[in-house]
Amino acid sequence: MTTTDTRTVGLPGIDLAGCPATVRPDVLRLAGNDLFAGVTRPGQMVDLIHHRARWHQCPRHTLLELAGAARAADLRGAGGAGFPTHRKLESMSGRRVSTVIINGSEGESTSAKDGMLLAHVPHLVMDGASAVARATDCKRIVIHLSHDRPEVTAAVTRAAAQRDDRGISWSVQPVADRFIAGEASAVIQRVAKSPALPRDLGKPPRDPRTRVRRSHVFLSNVETFARLALASRGHRMSTALVTTSGAVERPGVYEVPDTWTMAELARATAVSGDPRILITGGWHGTWIPWHEVHQVPLQRDALEGVGARWGAGAFVWLPDTIRPQRALAGITSWLAAQSAGQCGPCVAGLPVLAEAVSRESLITHEFTDVEGRGLCSHPTATVAAVRSALAAIHRIDHPSSPPESWRNQGAL
Repeated sequence: MTTTDTRTVGLPGIDLAGCPATVRPDVLRLAGNDLFAGVTRPGQMVDLIHHRARWHQCPRHTLLELAGAARAADLRGAGGAGFPTHRKLESMSGRRVSTVIINGSEGESTSAKDGMLLAHVPHLVMDGASAVARATDCKRIVIHLSHDRPEVTAAVTRAAAQRDDRGISWSVQPVADRFIAGEASAVIQRVAKSPALPRDLGKPPRDPRTRVRRSHVFLSNVETFARLALASRGHRMSTALVTTSGAVERPGVYEVPDTWTMAELARATAVSGDPRILITGGWHGTWIPWHEVHQVPLQRDALEGVGARWGAGAFVWLPDTIRPQRALAGITSWLAAQSAGQCGPCVAGLPVLAEAVSRESLITHEFTDVEGRGLCSHPTATVAAVRSALAAIHRIDHPSSPPESWRNQGAL
């Protein structure tokens, strides 16, 4: 599968002085034999007839059988956290599930894989959600989308009209595109007709009814449902699904063998220039010197083994034409602007953190005033991303220094 190559030198969604933001890499560059099987050209939606011709009818499983299939496939959530899917399914045992939610909002500007799945193979995603609905005796499935991708909404709407899942209603729900709007608890709030505000699930909700409502909802992201549909058929998966951007000539979505190394992915996406830093997992992810990770297998556990975060499978090569500290300042300012506006660490703490990053004069309290204090995970995740960026920059600029010595240097 080929498309017209387009050289990109900026960062998706991030405006920097003299370097305007690039668009989300919404292009399917390479379709593998698992998730995108049957897709022969970008933009082609596989309809229900052709989908069934390849994969046949999705088998009906009990909840424990479906959980067993997910366990056998070592299926983990592909939205960022990587939580084992079989455990999420097992947690629904004995509960009345009112709604299954396909979370396709994808507010992360570095990721496009979920949108490409819904645009090309929506029935595979819908099969996974339908399998969960039938296993939990749920009658309602909601597909949560970003309204800024009308072609995805159109494909999903067409696919929903083709479905023949008796007793199950399908609802397509485009919503405003914001970074925090795709967080699981924010999506659940939105579907429940409440403000789409994220919550730390480990902290008590302001409204005690929220916890009851959440326990009756099964939510997962698009890729997870697609992989569950394959696992439910006993299909052995052997591909990784990633989005590439930054210093690359062929940004977009790739389904590639999971035996590839990061260097092989770099060749496929045509990394340009001499980038020194790779950002893994999106803007809440990990900054890591490229030379430390280029021979690592393209697998979640392998990346985590060298301190990198898989997240949503988004990889951004930082262009060598952009100073790392300048890129970090722009990304941190963007993350601060994505605040849900519901607590002090976001409203007051993140702008102070962003200003300190732009001055390159961070001190300890600017981390501790934010870290672990928010009503959701956004402030803490932003601090973690800044910490990893500072550590990566330090390792590149001072390769002979201890990896964590930057923490003790005071101002940076």
